[in-house]
Amino acid sequence: MFPYNAYVNIEYKLLVEKSLTGEFITAHNRPFLSAQKSINTPTKKGMTFVETEEELSIKRWKRGRFDTMDEIIADVWRTESKDETVIKTFKEKFGHLKDIKIRDHKPSNEEKFLSLKERLKERLYIEIEPVDTLNLTMDYFEINPDFRKTIESRWKDGSHPDLRSMASYAMYCYEVVCLYYIGINNSLCGERLTNPLDLEYLFYAPFARVFSTNDKFLKNLFFAVEPSDTFFLTLPELKEDFKKFKALNKEREVFNEPPNKDSETYRIWDSVFDMELTRRLKPSEAEIKRKEVELKEIINIAQTGKEGKFEGESDFMVKEMFMSPDDPCPCKSGKPFKDCHLAQARNRAK
Repeated sequence: MFPYNAYVNIEYKLLVEKSLTGEFITAHNRPFLSAQKSINTPTKKGMTFVETEEELSIKRWKRGRFDTMDEIIADVWRTESKDETVIKTFKEKFGHLKDIKIRDHKPSNEEKFLSLKERLKERLYIEIEPVDTLNLTMDYFEINPDFRKTIESRWKDGSHPDLRSMASYAMYCYEVVCLYYIGINNSLCGERLTNPLDLEYLFYAPFARVFSTNDKFLKNLFFAVEPSDTFFLTLPELKEDFKKFKALNKEREVFNEPPNKDSETYRIWDSVFDMELTRRLKPSEAEIKRKEVELKEIINIAQTGKEGKFEGESDFMVKEMFMSPDDPCPCKSGKPFKDCHLAQARNRAK
């Protein structure tokens, strides 16, 4: 994990809160990150990032190095995942959904979930007063009391036709947990102690283009909640595709696209990137050289440019990161970092 060009999304709890306050609108199937600083110069504007504590921890774990904080976190995780009261406590939060039951038991689980989702929408957005649904959402996600009056006022000002348009991400997350409760209540989901934690994977699906799992309960919920424009790929399919790619792999060669067209991974890749168009737009040598010059300018601006806020999309993002000498070099040569650009990186750091 994290050889290069990898990012950890902002924690969902913060984004739920910002969704309710109106600071976060939509995910657009891309990660949302917390920048170290914003750079605003006359020529370019951008953001710089440093590695998160989660990324640094995982890199330590890869090498079998665990510090005291890692041990504390692991102990907390083990305690939470073995808490016998967790499902009981979870179910107590959904008394307003107890009577949503399946009448016809003939359809498949997927069809049952879709039917239950329609009933859930009716309950949350028609039968219950919107301000009550809003408060149920804030209660579940334990929204800071200092923000609750502001959020209620934002709903009551009448500028939003419904809760989903006012706070689409927060309501998406609340629908996820509601559907899990309804799934339990209709014997469609199990009560494994780690299920409430596993649900958090679905909170991040709107920030991805592809979601993959081999967990039946997560798969059923994924198709029920339908994250916008996110493809689904089963874990066995993904593993099988990787085996196909590995069979075609040559030493020190890096593929720019999935090398086997007879794969679900390739079909998704092509749908997202339009490979025929991408090949036609392959940059010339002159353009590559211009980009290399621009890259050096960006790195210099990130290191020396003045901080300042800006509106709209950034021109660049630069991330400082730790790399092991044995990691693949980010230049895509296929060589280990130590045999490629490590010496150059050390010279630049001096």
